[in-house]
Amino acid sequence: MHVSATTIDEVQQEGPNIVRFGMFTFLASEAMLFAGLICGYMVLRGGAGSGWQMPEALKNPETMVKTVVATLCLISSSFTLHFAEGRLIRQTKGGKLLLLLTILLGSAFLANQAIEWITLHNEGFWFNTAGIMGSCFFVLTGFHGCHVFIGVLMLVASLFRALTGNITPDRHGFLECTGLYWHFVDIVWVFLFTILYIL
Repeated sequence: MHVSATTIDEVQQEGPNIVRFGMFTFLASEAMLFAGLICGYMVLRGGAGSGWQMPEALKNPETMVKTVVATLCLISSSFTLHFAEGRLIRQTKGGKLLLLLTILLGSAFLANQAIEWITLHNEGFWFNTAGIMGSCFFVLTGFHGCHVFIGVLMLVASLFRALTGNITPDRHGFLECTGLYWHFVDIVWVFLFTILYIL
């Protein structure tokens, strides 16, 4: 059976589009998951009225500063990843270092969240001790933290692929999907940070 070069080129062009469409579909389902959690939180918070009390540990200025710094780390990681993608795909210098920096920024965010959870637990604010507020807070931050952890693993896998020469101008689907996932996680945190810490 004869397969023309034109047909092969068409298949190769369609491949990345299919992968990208799959990732967008997955992220759409994740967006609905977080939208449901956030809307549920807002309804419960609105129904509680003045009975909704934030724990003192979250009101602490030192805690807020740490959380703001961690938020800036996560937001900055989107920019470092964006520039890392471009350099890795074009195979120019600095892409691997920027990808490593992205991993470090994401890890710093996770470390801050772990410290915050330990602090809250030591002050008596936990899933089963703070009523609806505690359940909502830990479910929202926990789900997001899990997604960040998965994102860091994907970034590590992308760095390994870059170091082994498996990211080229023609083969970068995994890196592109990792970038889409990471940007989505960052956007979700902006919403969570706003409703949990600011409002």
